[in-house]
Amino acid sequence: MRCRAGLVLFVLTLIIGVGCRKPLAPNVDRNEPPETWITGAPQDTITEKDPDGTAHAPKAGTLPVRFHIYWAGSDPDGAVVGFYYAVVETIPVPPPGLQPPPLPGPKPRDYRFTTRTDTTLIFDVSEFRADRQHAFYVYAVDDKGKPDPTPARFFFKALDRFPPDPYIYEARAVGPIYRMLQDGTVFTRDTTRFVTDSLTVANNTDAPRDTVPAVSDLTFKWRGEPTIQGTYVTGYKYRLDEPDFVEVPAESTIKFYRRGTIATGLKVFTLRVLDEANGAAPTNRRFQMNFAPDTWFAGPDTSRFPLVNAQRQVTVRDWSDATLRDIPALQGTMLSSDSLTKLPAERTQRITFFELYKDKIYAHGEGDTVNLNSWVVFHAGGSDLDSPYSVAVGPNEPVGHDPAARVAHPGPPNGSPIGIVSTFETVQTPFDSKVAGLLSGLIPVFDPARVDYKPLIGAYLEMHDAGQVFVTLRSVDGNGESDKRIRDLRTFVSTGHLDDSALRSRIIMFYVDHPPRLDFAHPGFTPSPDTTFFTRDNIKFNLFAVDDDPYDLDPANRPLHTGGPSNTVVLRWTVTLRGKNALGNDTTFAPPGAFRVSNPAITVSVPSWIVGQDVYAEIELCDCADCEGAQGSGRCINLKGPSAIHFRVPPPTTVPAAQSSMLQGPRPGPNPKSGRSKP
Repeated sequence: MRCRAGLVLFVLTLIIGVGCRKPLAPNVDRNEPPETWITGAPQDTITEKDPDGTAHAPKAGTLPVRFHIYWAGSDPDGAVVGFYYAVVETIPVPPPGLQPPPLPGPKPRDYRFTTRTDTTLIFDVSEFRADRQHAFYVYAVDDKGKPDPTPARFFFKALDRFPPDPYIYEARAVGPIYRMLQDGTVFTRDTTRFVTDSLTVANNTDAPRDTVPAVSDLTFKWRGEPTIQGTYVTGYKYRLDEPDFVEVPAESTIKFYRRGTIATGLKVFTLRVLDEANGAAPTNRRFQMNFAPDTWFAGPDTSRFPLVNAQRQVTVRDWSDATLRDIPALQGTMLSSDSLTKLPAERTQRITFFELYKDKIYAHGEGDTVNLNSWVVFHAGGSDLDSPYSVAVGPNEPVGHDPAARVAHPGPPNGSPIGIVSTFETVQTPFDSKVAGLLSGLIPVFDPARVDYKPLIGAYLEMHDAGQVFVTLRSVDGNGESDKRIRDLRTFVSTGHLDDSALRSRIIMFYVDHPPRLDFAHPGFTPSPDTTFFTRDNIKFNLFAVDDDPYDLDPANRPLHTGGPSNTVVLRWTVTLRGKNALGNDTTFAPPGAFRVSNPAITVSVPSWIVGQDVYAEIELCDCADCEGAQGSGRCINLKGPSAIHFRVPPPTTVPAAQSSMLQGPRPGPNPKSGRSKP
């Protein structure tokens, strides 16, 4: 009963409550949003559209990286209580060949709240590029928390025009140098070198002006100076041998590299000073770490060689070492044991060289002539200030265990380079075509395990081309650096300034191929000078000639090895007759058949238009069959002018009409332009 009464009471209460409920109010937002605009900066950047609706990207202006921006806002039905602003930018440097990507829109985390209507911003750029594209967004918020749905914005490029100036005010190297004294001892002392050279676009192909010892303590000191008042240096980045730049704080202004920690070679120490915008201004110091070796020719003393047939030479019975030791002139040269006992720094400078041909050793100097198909041998001395004497010697090479063979003993720096490389250039006859020789490998290499094994002390060159030859040697030190002062012999040849160059003593010039010569002493030689013939027709010439170093290009006759002549002698004669015509002027005539190869017998006839009885045989004698087609195959001599062979012949029995008229004086005759010209 009591439960039923409670149920009735609950229903009545529910009915009364429903009857008293108020109606719901309409959900209408009557708060208008605020407006925002930029006042102290470039105006809002609006996207433009063509009549067809095509949108164009806004045009961006340029601002400095430090800029003071002002903005304002208003609310039509309340008050602005603050602003949210954001700055976005593109990547610092686009990938090579690509344009910068579009500016991204700001994310919620990019916005900052402020109650101010201005701020000074420092926009980020990059140490690799002074400008970077940015966008600035700002929108107002009213007292009811409603934001401006259309933020004010502008696009721009931030340009870091005035980064701090970097200064490297000290770049110092301290390291040892070595010099060999006359008594064979090595003098060592530390030397200090300052580096002042910088690498620029203007000198990027030139060698650095400054060189420091190969094993040096390096010290670099620097500072950065702001170029705009109110800015400051935030840090530095430097790099020498490091794989990437090392960043240090602004108070770190010195870097020390201990000796032995930096590899030798061309070095550039680069410093970047960083500012508040992450921009950077670079500077550098460049230098060569490792002195290049010096080189000189260390040839024989030519005065010790007997003078035979106008050449300094000795005869070799056989080419064994024992026989060579018996030749007094070779003692003390680099063809003796001195080649292994005297280090390069101890060798005397002489601009001379050897030639090996048949059973002879010749001692030559500048401007001499060597035999075609001979060996020429050049030895070098040299000095090196700072590299180890790491000559290439295999562990099982006997010469490396010979106590007297100092040249083959690797060790610490002793003032000498470890070897040489050679190169030469030939100006071939007859057209002066230049042929540059390849740079040889390192000499010596006493290691049979190496592919460039070459247990020689001198540079042995094969002379297969007739002409003019220029040779230079380059010392190589224990760090692999070579004497590169003479980069291209072609330059020295073409400029003609060989005699004026300070490097002239580092080049030897000589000629290859002794030219042939007429054998006037041969009993059958015809015509002897001033011979008188009793006929003008079918005159028998017999122009015997000699070639001291014949070289036949025919594979059947070509020498099997360098160092001697071919089995056959190749000679070529060309005869031209010169005499007076009827007017008393010189005229020339090339008789048919007067061009002969390997046959001195030539028949010539004097033509009737050479009316004078004095005739001159001008002779070109060559030791090559096709000199013009095979460059460098031989040389020619020309007997012309006063060197021509004079002989006399009878006067012509008849004179052609044209010649006769010339003797009698001018008279009407055929037009010279008609094609019937006089000889």
